[in-house]
Amino acid sequence: MSTDTDTAPSATGGTQSLERAIALLRAVAAQAPDGARLADLVAGSGLSKATTHRLLTALTREGLVEQDARSRRYHLGADLDALGQLAALRHRPKAPPAVTEPEEPPVRASAFLRPDYRGDAIPLATLLCDRHARNDGARAALLHESVAGQTTELSFARLAHDSARFAAVLAGIGVGKGDRVAVPLPKGPELLITAVAIWRLGGVFLPLFTTYSPAAIDFRLKDSHARAVVTNGFLLHKVPRDGNDPLPVVVVEGDEVLGGGSDAVLFWSALHAASPVAEVTPYRDGDAFALIYTSEAESSPLGVGLPVKALAGIEQYMRIGLDLRDDDIYWNMADPGWAYGTYYGLIGPLLLGRTTIFCDGPYDVRQGYRMMTKFGVTNLTAAPSQVRAWHGAGPERVPDQLALRIMSVVGEPLPEELIAWATGTLKVPLFDQYGQRETGIVIVNRYDLDAATRPGEGSLGRPMPGFRVVILDPDGKEAPVGGAGEIAIDTDRSPLFWFESYINDPDRTARRFRHGRRYYLTGDWAFLDADGNIHYRGRVSDAVLMQQGG
Repeated sequence: MSTDTDTAPSATGGTQSLERAIALLRAVAAQAPDGARLADLVAGSGLSKATTHRLLTALTREGLVEQDARSRRYHLGADLDALGQLAALRHRPKAPPAVTEPEEPPVRASAFLRPDYRGDAIPLATLLCDRHARNDGARAALLHESVAGQTTELSFARLAHDSARFAAVLAGIGVGKGDRVAVPLPKGPELLITAVAIWRLGGVFLPLFTTYSPAAIDFRLKDSHARAVVTNGFLLHKVPRDGNDPLPVVVVEGDEVLGGGSDAVLFWSALHAASPVAEVTPYRDGDAFALIYTSEAESSPLGVGLPVKALAGIEQYMRIGLDLRDDDIYWNMADPGWAYGTYYGLIGPLLLGRTTIFCDGPYDVRQGYRMMTKFGVTNLTAAPSQVRAWHGAGPERVPDQLALRIMSVVGEPLPEELIAWATGTLKVPLFDQYGQRETGIVIVNRYDLDAATRPGEGSLGRPMPGFRVVILDPDGKEAPVGGAGEIAIDTDRSPLFWFESYINDPDRTARRFRHGRRYYLTGDWAFLDADGNIHYRGRVSDAVLMQQGG
């Protein structure tokens, strides 16, 4: 039996850790169904007690191992069942068909349909904050870079503490379960504190892009029936205050003068004076916890409610679509006022207990490179416009000390010169993705450094597991390979699909399902090739892509 310090010549670093984790899983399995004691696993794996406990903690966090609260014994986790079902698709012998009906195309299942995201009593604030504060409270939930280049850190422990107090402030002005709270705030600690506080009360987080006009903000406040507004003094003038019953407003204190007649609640003063809310109000899996509106450019912006069950797709995209690893430094440059920034720049990192990086000021070429070098960013998500700016600045502007491992973009198919710049000049793989506010990311295309492995020009890539994406002809029938039509999602066979309707606009909802509830229509034209790649060919009117500018 080997000891914990023994290292085989071929097992070093991450490989050694992986082999140890696998050994632990096998040791846990050997003690089924009674469960394994910690002492059993130390003896069965040959690892030290400290290493065994550390690996068990990591495996438990990922759902691969569970510990019984009473007996303290370890069992195989629920997520192994999902992984086993995926493996069975390949390895289980196929029974001969009993009928002669044509076989349905296979659906790529998802391993992230966790029980945590299902049911009638989901403690969202616990999932997104409190469990991380208990496990590693000192870990940074946020690194906020000011325009002046000063960095402020907000730990998960502090986020839990401050959001519990601010939840009491919101409750004091009438916010409760299901209430929508509009948040026109710039990127900063107050934004995270406010979001988690809303979720403690079972409310709905309504981010509003800070460049919206007063008319755009007024429309969204009225259309959403917002219960309160959290903003700062510089943006307060955009919030309508007329009428006999104005909305309660909380204002983050700053250098601006609010005026002696302001009746706004002061954010930090009220927070520090409040007693923390002790309980976390639960959600049902179909309850919306965020509300995202389409672009200001839309004549009638549409509100899209994000339900709790969408966390499964968010986790999958973070781990698989972005290839986000435990040792990555992740920076999503999208503004949290946009769908992509809310889903994967704010909610996603909180869900996984990862650090969010916010940066004030414009993202010019110098600022982007400075941020990447200062924080050692290894996993970057940028808008196509940012990639164009870097490409246009030339290779001589690229810093030598970049730690970048992978880069992702979303919003539009990339031209070959930008793909070649990322894979040739930066020398990193490039992920290009397709999705909408109503779906999250559903198609991912990976461009590796080897040009020979790249799909054809205009390809969006292939569907993510958990989504069956098809091409529909004008009659609503699935088009054959090579046939052009509208990109659609087969909702019956897409377990990660979550969109139900727009708020207050049944007619626009009906257009998304004009061939029946079986198919959600994206409004984009494409064709499917023989390898399963979807090739984009243009827009249909009324299509709303999840572009980073809206």
